[in-house]
Amino acid sequence: MKKNIRIEEVGDINSDYPYLEVFLEGDTSPFLEIAINNKELLFKIYTLKQNILLSYEEWEYIQKVANDFLPRALKDEDDYLKW
Repeated sequence: MKKNIRIEEVGDINSDYPYLEVFLEGDTSPFLEIAINNKELLFKIYTLKQNILLSYEEWEYIQKVANDFLPRALKDEDDYLKW
């Protein structure tokens, strides 16, 4: 259940892997970045003016998207390096 959560994948030429930005629906600034570091997920929480409240289901949704993202991003980079 994603409810009020929006997740966008961001590609950055300065990074080996893309990363995910997590927003509350309607916001323009993310409250969470999910990156890959040493082939593991790294969660960076941004400080915002308002408190971020997530239900258990919303947090599970974020984790599921991140866990699905990790092997795909690693495979894409490995395929690129083999090319």
